[in-house]
Amino acid sequence: MGDISERKKLREKLQCKSFRWYLQNIYPESQMPLDYFSLGEIKNKETSQCLDTMGRKTGEKVGMVGCHGMGGNQIFSYTKSLAFRSDDVCLDVSAINGPVKLYQCHGLGGNQQWRYDKKTLEIRHTNSNQCLDKTTSQDRTAPSIGKCTGSSSQKWLLSDMKWNKSF
Repeated sequence: MGDISERKKLREKLQCKSFRWYLQNIYPESQMPLDYFSLGEIKNKETSQCLDTMGRKTGEKVGMVGCHGMGGNQIFSYTKSLAFRSDDVCLDVSAINGPVKLYQCHGLGGNQQWRYDKKTLEIRHTNSNQCLDKTTSQDRTAPSIGKCTGSSSQKWLLSDMKWNKSF
C-alpha cells in the first residue's frame, strides 16, 4: 500500500470526518452496516454451502448453494442488533420450523433476532429457540430450521472480510 502519512496529515489539516460520520450524518439511509460482528459468508460446516439471497426480495426464502467466494448475494453481516443482514433484508422466521425467509430489516429483534455461538457454531433463532440447519429432502434449495441437536448440519462458519470496522 505504501506510505500514507502525508495523506493522514492532510486529513488532519482539513479536519476531515470519518467514513462512519459520513454514513451516520449524510447518508443514513445507506444499507452498509455500521456495527457488526461479522461481514462475509455464512457457510454450513457439513455441506460447505453458503446462504445466498439469490437476488430475492422481501417475503421470499433465502437460498443455500455452493460458496463462490465472490461476495454479492452471499455477503451477510451479523449485526450488533443480532440480525443477519444482506443489504436491506434480514433472515426472518415467523413460524415454528420455518421457513427462513428474507424480510425488510426492522431492527426490533423478534423474528429477525439470532444468536451465534462461536464455540458450538450454532445459529439459534431467539424467538423459536430453534437452530439453523442445512437443506432438507423436501427443499434442497433453502436452509431449514428445527430443534437444536448439536449435529454437524447445524454448525455454521461466519467468514469475515476483515474490513476495518472502525472505518
